[in-house]
Amino acid sequence: MTYIQQYFLALGTLIGDLWVWFLVGFLAAGVVAEFVPRTFIARHFGRNDPLSIFKAAISGLVASTCSCGAIPMAVSLREKGASTAVALTFLLATPWSGVPQFLVLSNFLGVTNTALLMSCAVIAAFLSGLVLSYLEKHRLIEAPKSGVDHANETCVDACSDGCDVRAEHQHIGWQGRFTGVLRNAWDNFRDLGKYLVVGLLLAAALAAFVPTNVVQQYLGTTESPWSILLAVPVSAVIELCSEGFSVFAGQLYTMGASLGVVFVMLMVGVTTDITEISVVWGKFGRRSAIAYLLVSTTISIGIAYLINGVFQ
Repeated sequence: MTYIQQYFLALGTLIGDLWVWFLVGFLAAGVVAEFVPRTFIARHFGRNDPLSIFKAAISGLVASTCSCGAIPMAVSLREKGASTAVALTFLLATPWSGVPQFLVLSNFLGVTNTALLMSCAVIAAFLSGLVLSYLEKHRLIEAPKSGVDHANETCVDACSDGCDVRAEHQHIGWQGRFTGVLRNAWDNFRDLGKYLVVGLLLAAALAAFVPTNVVQQYLGTTESPWSILLAVPVSAVIELCSEGFSVFAGQLYTMGASLGVVFVMLMVGVTTDITEISVVWGKFGRRSAIAYLLVSTTISIGIAYLINGVFQ
C-alpha cells in the first residue's frame, strides 16, 4: 500500500468514525439556537463565575455527545452569551459524557474506577474553568465580542425561561421549528466546516503514519513515574474521538497501565485533538486556544498523579 493510499484510508476511517457525531453535534447546536432562549443561556451560563463554570462542567458531563459533536455546541453557547471560560469548560467535560463512554470504560476498568475517573473529570474541568475565568476577567484571553443586552430583551408573553429565541415562534408550528433547527445546524456547519476540514486532514496524517504499537510498548506499565508524562504527547499524537480513546485507554489499563494514564489519555487526548484546537483557535481566538490547551493539560496531569498516589 502506498503512502497516498494509506493516508486516504486513514482519512476515510476518521470520517466514517466521526460523521455521525459531527451530525449529532450540529443538530444539537441547531436545537440550542432554535429552542433555548438567549436569556436562559445568560442566566445559567452567562456569568463568568464559579457557579456558571460548575454548571458547564456538569452539563458537559451529561451532554451525551462525542467530544467532536460538542464542538459546535460549545461555539453556539458562546455565541448566545456564555463566557469563553464557561464554553471551554463545557467542551473540556464532554469526553466523559453519556452512557456509551461509561459502559465502555466500565468494561475495562470496572464501575468503581470509572465513576472515580468521571468525578475527577468534572473536577479537572471545573478547576480549568476557574483558571480560564481569571484569565478572561483580566483580558488575557479573548472574551465574547458582544454580550446579551438584558435591557433590550422583551417578552411577548410570560414564560419561566424568559423570551423565546424569536418572537415569531409564537405563530410557528413544530414543522417550522424543525425547519429552523435544520437551518441553524446548516449555518453552524458553514461557519465551522473549514476548521473541521483542516483538523481532519491533519488528523488523518497522524493516524496514517504514527504506529500505535509503539504507544502500547511504553505505556503498558505502572512502574515508571514517567508514564503519565509520556501519555501526554502520545495522547496528542493519536487522533481519536472520545469513544475511541475510551477503548484505547481501557485496553492500556488491562495491559498494566495506571488509572492516571487512562485519565490523561481521555482528558489530554481529546482536548489536544487537532480538530478541536483548530476550531477553538478560529472561533474563540489564539490566546484562548493556547490557554485552554496549557491549563487543561497541566491540571489533568496533576490530577492523574493524585489518582495514582491515592488510589493505586
